[in-house]
Amino acid sequence: MARTTSPKTTSGSPRRAERPALVVAGAGAAGTGVALALHRSGWPVDALACRSVERAQERVALLDTGRALSLEQLCAEQPADGAARLLLIAVPDHAIAELASHLSRRPWAPDSVALHLSGSVEVAALQPLRDAGLAVGGCHPLKSFVDPQRAAETMADTVFALEGDAAAAALAEQLAHDLHARPFTLRPGRRAAWHAAATHASNHLVALLDQALDLAQTAGLSRDQARAALLPLLDGTLHNLRAHPPAEALTGPVLRGDVDVVARHLTTLAAGPADSAAAYRALARRALALARTRGTLTPSQLTRLETLLSEDTP
Repeated sequence: MARTTSPKTTSGSPRRAERPALVVAGAGAAGTGVALALHRSGWPVDALACRSVERAQERVALLDTGRALSLEQLCAEQPADGAARLLLIAVPDHAIAELASHLSRRPWAPDSVALHLSGSVEVAALQPLRDAGLAVGGCHPLKSFVDPQRAAETMADTVFALEGDAAAAALAEQLAHDLHARPFTLRPGRRAAWHAAATHASNHLVALLDQALDLAQTAGLSRDQARAALLPLLDGTLHNLRAHPPAEALTGPVLRGDVDVVARHLTTLAAGPADSAAAYRALARRALALARTRGTLTPSQLTRLETLLSEDTP
């Protein structure tokens, strides 16, 4: 039986004897969740910064440690000591480069490190901080962040994609190990593909389920009833995927060559939103490609399904 395997982990790197204090720029769900998990793992927290001081105060209250700052205050402050810091940048992707530029204009102690938590932004966005003397890198936790408390409690075994300068990568690896996570090195220039894979597997799954809820309503269920019915099915599918590669985990009418069933699905979908029909066709064509590798379909079934699922078929 095939099992899932983890990405190749990083090799052992020298660890700092003392963990630098955290400065979190952008204490949303991800930044706060990581900071809370690190704090519980023994990392000191210096400051959490948000757009507003009031929001930062809420996040500090959640951790019960650290200073609350606005991002503007963080960019302008003069540190009171010369201790190195770990700057975690967790603002939205489009704001990373600009914030890095602003943060590079304030003083930073020697041996400070800056890591962004983005999965898609290249480490080059932190170049101004590198020019200011910080080691820079990327440290992307492959996790869906909604509730910081829940995220902190479930950080163990999370895959962390690491990249950057040697000192930054080593500290990121230490961070991941302290969280009992699974770090691996992501090659430069590959972050967009990495993040697209994560988005397609996680965010688009939510969108797909929302489309399925629409279809279940057409069958007469309320959305709450549909969620209660479909989520266990989804759990079972994920269980199968943990034990088997996609082709072996596939079930359903395409795998069985049930052309008439697929045709009835498409007829039903044609009466609803166009995006659901388009998504069904695209994913069914991928399911057909997986079924082809299983050898379960006759040549006639393959041809009829290919024709039925063609984008040009009304």
